[in-house]
Amino acid sequence: MANHFALEDLAQAREIRILLVRLTAIGDVLMTSPVPEALRAAFPLAHIAWLVEPLSAPFVQINPSVDEVIVLEQMRRWQRLSSEGKVVPLLREIRQFSRELRARRFDIAIDCQGLLKSGILTWLSGAPRRIGFTPPRECNHLFLTDRVTRPPHPTRITEPYLTLLTALGIPAVPRRPVLPIPTQERVEAQEFLAAHGIFGHAYAACCVSTSRPQKDWVWPRWRELAELLRERLGLRTVFIGGPERRVDSLQLVEGCPAQPVSAVGCTSLLQSAAIVQDASLVVGGDTGLTYAGFATDTPTVALYGSTEPTWLVEEPCAAVCFHPQPCSPCHRRPKCAHYDCMQAITVEEVVGTAVKLLQRHSVAV
Repeated sequence: MANHFALEDLAQAREIRILLVRLTAIGDVLMTSPVPEALRAAFPLAHIAWLVEPLSAPFVQINPSVDEVIVLEQMRRWQRLSSEGKVVPLLREIRQFSRELRARRFDIAIDCQGLLKSGILTWLSGAPRRIGFTPPRECNHLFLTDRVTRPPHPTRITEPYLTLLTALGIPAVPRRPVLPIPTQERVEAQEFLAAHGIFGHAYAACCVSTSRPQKDWVWPRWRELAELLRERLGLRTVFIGGPERRVDSLQLVEGCPAQPVSAVGCTSLLQSAAIVQDASLVVGGDTGLTYAGFATDTPTVALYGSTEPTWLVEEPCAAVCFHPQPCSPCHRRPKCAHYDCMQAITVEEVVGTAVKLLQRHSVAV
């Protein structure tokens, strides 16, 4: 790999200035969260900045190893200008943003996303050393100076992103996601639970919404799961998720004997993460909030279908329900109408998996 300057010499001359580029999504930002921690351990005096889009910014802003959060507010506007063919104003705005990045004099930029847009932004930073993944995606490699082989089958959710640091001589030692919920958000989450008669009692947090329908579990089964968790484990259930499923979630809890509570669309991102971390059990699909409890080793049952769960194999607090089909993984291009892989996951299976996981962790409920 190219070594464009000696890090030790640079460290003696002045602080190393490092930019991380990971724009979205919430789950991937969470998986990238230990990268600043590893960088800080290797370079204690480094200035570490993170370029992120607004939706995922709350998870970055609470990371204690990040010195500067650069929130990219313009991405949607740039996409609109591009779709409208307004090339001149688009290039003008991108050039101005590049000037702002270059003024920060980054020495190293690390593309933790591996897409065309993140590669361009990494290059626009002006950093002389730009690190990213190989094999490339969307011609991303054209903007990099150093390429690190992406692990083909990672067994920890943070493994691929920590592997990028081997280009800087930092070993890819397993680390948990970093998500220290601020006191205010945790208290507000507890107040929400108390208002619904749950605070102080053991409960399961169910992350019911994902970013794509092929990753969603069969919707009525969440209600059935709440009933079985109450019956067999004595756990109340709190549903959490994005505002787009708020009405659907309210219909789930209406008249349910298990008295689940819907926080869907009612709590902020950080409040929802606090509910996950304080739960006795988490159940969810392949979505960001499902993994929020990994930062605190909260027992988590992950429901997988269109994506592969190999990166959870060695996660100590995780168990997976997964029934691969001949077309698995289909990712963004499902080949069936009813998402057979998710249909195959039964309520009984989820509860049985949860019981074994809790026994393994000696969790009393």
